[in-house]
Amino acid sequence: MPARTFSPDALRQIRRERGVTQVELAAALGRSFTAVSMYENGRSTPPAEVLAAIADALNAPMDAFVTGGPVRELVSA
Repeated sequence: MPARTFSPDALRQIRRERGVTQVELAAALGRSFTAVSMYENGRSTPPAEVLAAIADALNAPMDAFVTGGPVRELVSA
């Protein structure tokens, strides 16, 4: 079964669909704007707990932000 990998493009697309700016998402996560930008540009992968917070902030399932196998593989990695 393929491993789950974070999808920067999915984060960008869902954030834009929700009408949330990078600055607003960063504030909701307690992270810097730079961190959110790096997630969206694929230069950094958010830890599992941050990914869960992103999903919550954008009202989307965690599965929407990853590709491949089950989410539990990403969380336990």
